[in-house]
Amino acid sequence: MARPTEHAQICFLQNLQRLLAEGSFVATYKYALLLALADIAVEQGDDSGDELEVPLDVVAEKFIQYYWPQSRPFPRTSPAQVLHQNAGQQAAIINAIVNVQNANGGSLARIRTQRNIWARLLRHVATVVERMPLWRLQVIGDSPSIFLYPHSLENNAIRLLPGVAYNFRAFHPMITNMIQGAWIAAVRRLDRNQPILGQRVDLVEFMFGSERQSLADYRKVLLEIDGPRCFYCERQLRAASDVDHFIPRSRYPIDLGHNFVLAHPSCNRAKSDHLAALEHLQRWRQRNEEQDSKLTEAFDRRGLLHDRDASYQIARWAYAQADLQNGLLWKQGSELASLSPDWRAILSG
Repeated sequence: MARPTEHAQICFLQNLQRLLAEGSFVATYKYALLLALADIAVEQGDDSGDELEVPLDVVAEKFIQYYWPQSRPFPRTSPAQVLHQNAGQQAAIINAIVNVQNANGGSLARIRTQRNIWARLLRHVATVVERMPLWRLQVIGDSPSIFLYPHSLENNAIRLLPGVAYNFRAFHPMITNMIQGAWIAAVRRLDRNQPILGQRVDLVEFMFGSERQSLADYRKVLLEIDGPRCFYCERQLRAASDVDHFIPRSRYPIDLGHNFVLAHPSCNRAKSDHLAALEHLQRWRQRNEEQDSKLTEAFDRRGLLHDRDASYQIARWAYAQADLQNGLLWKQGSELASLSPDWRAILSG
């Protein structure tokens, strides 16, 4: 299947923009569904332009991942209150996650290791997704606008239409910002959230940011496995160190253990939103391969999310996008370098 033409890509973005602006959003489920499809396209798709099969349980897992932090009480509220995600009663998925969190503790990674509890939650969320947003997402007014996937399930999966996965991958940062911005605005508009939020509250970090306690726990693991050295300049770390997203969070919001490295604050600031140069990429891949069993055991022991293969798949996508755009890579300080085709060999397999 050929990649979509430039005109088809523009039409896709226009349809998506129209859906966000004119679609009916009683609850926030449709935002979560759009975000899930965009992320799954990156993590499981390719740039061929082909259709992509998306199992319903994979979508449900993404829903749990997004709503997990949003199901906790909003800071500085007394008594503790969870933000509403529905114009009526609280969203069913939020209630289900709150119940699991209250009964089993707050770590998503630990819940995933408890097979019966995780399977029940996954089935419940998949049922809600199928019953509500899956068949209502592509409706504007009373008219269907079928540009993402046909309204049918096959082997408990939907199938993204030709070109859809490609477009989600090509425009992922832009699409993610569009969806998250619309989601935040919808949460702000709900009358029942007004007493919780007050007038001036930044919801971006609460709804979609990295949790500080989680990053502190990752720091302990990285110090244990990698030692007190900056990943980039390899000099000794002092008391202060940053947990850096090797694939920058601005490019893809991945909070998985294998994507983290320790860095001097100065190196982290200098790298900023750039992808790292190939010598850093080679060392990152080597670290994850050689220390995988130790990292996995340490992450599991502390209940931290990790997925080495997903981290690699996202890295391949990020460097492929940079390759298409003739992007520059960060080496050190203010020094940037061109991207050579060697990145493919480093991330192959």
